[in-house]
Amino acid sequence: MTRSNRSYLAGFLVLPAVAVVFLAMIVPLGYAAVMSLFDFQIGRENSGTFVGLKYYIAFFQDGVALHSLYITLAFTVIALALELGLGIGIAVLLSGIPERLSKPLRAIYSMPLLVSPIIVGLIWRYLYDPTFGLLYQWLGAVGLADDFGGLAKPGSALFSIIVADVWQTTPFILLVVTSGLSTIPSEIYEAARMDGSGFLRTLVRITLPMIGKVILLLTLIRGTDAFRVFDIIYALTNGGPANSTMSLSILAFKKGFEQYEMGYAMAISLITMLILIVLFAPLVKRSSFMVKE
Repeated sequence: MTRSNRSYLAGFLVLPAVAVVFLAMIVPLGYAAVMSLFDFQIGRENSGTFVGLKYYIAFFQDGVALHSLYITLAFTVIALALELGLGIGIAVLLSGIPERLSKPLRAIYSMPLLVSPIIVGLIWRYLYDPTFGLLYQWLGAVGLADDFGGLAKPGSALFSIIVADVWQTTPFILLVVTSGLSTIPSEIYEAARMDGSGFLRTLVRITLPMIGKVILLLTLIRGTDAFRVFDIIYALTNGGPANSTMSLSILAFKKGFEQYEMGYAMAISLITMLILIVLFAPLVKRSSFMVKE
């Protein structure tokens, strides 16, 4: 088979995947971009009014929208930092104990990952209930229940949601990091012990650099997922109280399906996508270089 024929064959084999990507991603994205330029409602798309870039301009003049962007960024940064820290820390600690103990512990820690985010939200909403919630009972036992606002106060609602998200998502970090740790040759740790290297020095100079690619990919995957957070916030607070947990995804949902401003909702969604590209494109580029290496 000539090189030309192989090229045609390769193109023919790739064609179905390209068609799926085009139909499932490019076409809906293009449709959303076009409809974001119109003022319309669901079921009345044909009677929409062309408004151009009105909704994009309105986003940066809307205090609620800018606040939702701040909330989304804060949620992403804090949740990602906590999840990476806890996930890597637990994985490293479990890797240093006998397998007969680490395997059941790892299985127990991974259980929240099996629960859907909506159910996680319902579980934590009951835990945060000020009347009969278990968390308030624990805090009441030490006299701190009155000082904890939980989901009811703007000052504590976002952090309360972050705690629930960390509880569910940290197991994912744990499992992936554990797989990365298993690829590090044991001889490296033996040499480090012979050189008198302590736990922290070994962690900083050997373990973390050796799983650097894993951490980068986790940051990319989990960071983009956290920035698009919707379900757990919807289940816990629906963006309240006083918009203190209003993420961009929640705002787009409210604009589209509660206030019937579908054009504005699509504009918010596209702005969210563009911000994601700006924030995480360097990580995508870096990860591609690391894969080539």
